[in-house]
Order: sequence, then C-alpha cells, then structure tokens
Amino acid sequence: MTNFCTACGKPVQSEWNVCPYCSHPLYRVPKDSIENLSENESAFVSYQFPHPRESYEIKDVKQEKIRLTRKQKKGIIIGSIVIFAAILIPIISFFVYDYLNPHKQVIFYVNNGLNSRSYTVTTTRDTLNYFNSLNHTTHNYMDADIAALAIESYCTTTDGRIIQIAQAIRSKCIDQYDSEEVINALLSFTQAIGYKPESIDVGKYPLETIFNQGDCEDLSILFGSLVVSLGYNATIMLIDLYDEVEDEWGGHACVGVYLSYTPTAPITSWYYDIDSNEYWICETTSQGWLIGNLPVSDPAYFLVEGYAYIT
Repeated sequence: MTNFCTACGKPVQSEWNVCPYCSHPLYRVPKDSIENLSENESAFVSYQFPHPRESYEIKDVKQEKIRLTRKQKKGIIIGSIVIFAAILIPIISFFVYDYLNPHKQVIFYVNNGLNSRSYTVTTTRDTLNYFNSLNHTTHNYMDADIAALAIESYCTTTDGRIIQIAQAIRSKCIDQYDSEEVINALLSFTQAIGYKPESIDVGKYPLETIFNQGDCEDLSILFGSLVVSLGYNATIMLIDLYDEVEDEWGGHACVGVYLSYTPTAPITSWYYDIDSNEYWICETTSQGWLIGNLPVSDPAYFLVEGYAYIT
C-alpha cells in the first residue's frame, strides 16, 4: 500500500519520519491501531505540530499596586513643593521687582546728534505713586503768561533723581564742557521719550513723563527741569504755531535755553530775546531737532505768546 504525505500529497516510505519534499512531519500509526484502519487509509498520517505562538496560553497578569507609606507620600509632596517653589519664586520675584522698581532704557544722541548713547532710568513705584497723587490742575491759554507759569510749576529742577539723570546724560557726552553738546544730548533724551497727545491741558511731573510719555507741555517740563538742574537758564515758552500740514493755527509749548553764543547747528538757529538775553528755541516733540532749530519753515509761523522762567 502506497503512503502519501497529507501535506503535499507526494508518496512517502514507511520508514520516513519527515516528508523529504515539504519537510512536513509524518506520524506513524501504532501497530495495534492499524487494524482499525480501512484498506484505503494510509498507515501513515501527517502530523501538524502546533505553531510555537499557539503553544502558549496568554493570561492577564495584574501588576500588584505599589503602596506608599504615609512618610513616603509626605516626602513626595514636600519634594514637589520645593521644586515648584524653586521654579516659581524667581519668576514671581522678577515680576514683583519689575512692578515695584520701574525702569526704562532711553537711547539718545550726543555730539550734535552723531553718536548714540543709552541710559536706563530706574525709580520706585512709590515715587511714581507720589507724583500721581499730587494735584494736577488744568489750565487754559486765555492768558499765555499765566498758563506758562502753571506749566512751569510742574518742573522739578532740584529733585535728586532729575539731577542724577541730567548728570548721567552729560557724562556720556564726548565733550562734557561743550554746553551746546550737553543741551542737545538732554534735548535728544527728552525727544526719545515719545510724544503722546492729550485731550485736556494738564501737566505732568518729569518722572511721570519719562515712564508714561506726554504732550508738548509735558516734554517741555521734563527738558526744562533737566537743563536747569545742570545750571543753565531756561524758560517755558507758549507758542501760537501754524501747522503747515493741517493748514491751521494751534497752541504749542517749547523751551528756550540761554546761550552766550550762537549754536553751530547745521540748520539756521533762532532765538527770542527775553530781557535782553538770547533764549534759543528747543523743540522737544520729535527726535532730531537741535537747539535753535524751528519746527516750521518760516519764523512767521512761530509766534511766542507767553513765557515763564524755570526755577
């Protein structure tokens, strides 16, 4: 009786244990069971070994929960608090310090606007709150001289902080003994603060303007305070100004600074005679104007209506 591999169907011999054609295992039927096979059934049958992966039974293994002691839990909590504190405290401290100690870096120019310098103004929140708490009265231009006096009253020429700022700016000049360069440096510093229009005529104290900007009056108060704190003579000047762009007249404020000689600014310099002294125009609202420069193309567009000495 011919035996055949049940996997590939090819004939195999009785003494073979593996089919030489397909490598399929052959299972020899015990003799005592041959008699139970019919004639047409082979005495040899193929045996399919189970797949290796099928020989393992997959069981759900539950991991035993790690139980922490009360002391361990407490240690973890304390450790977490320490880590968060190490991260958060420096951040919070930075913002708190920044709020309590406002600072502002200002870039200005020396040597008649040819070389840039920088200075960082730092004060305390209490100082700003003090100036904010002072009475800020409104004023009108019905009487230009009275209005000029009201604006001048905001100048703080003897304030130690203003003196310190003015001296620091002068120290950055190329020639600290050149009055024109020093005045132009103070003027450039003020111009760099930035112009901010206001709907009502209320003055600001110099430190308020440094940290919150201001209009022509506020910038004139700041610049006048700085320049007088160094010993120069200056006036707050109220101007009737013709706006060549808008084609209309309006009120304006600037500062006149006394010099005993004519400034060497590249643009024609202008001054106004006050008590037989030459007070040179200083425009504070935009970067680039030097002492003596008029912000208009024609002196007829720049009419002095009132003034007050800065003390």
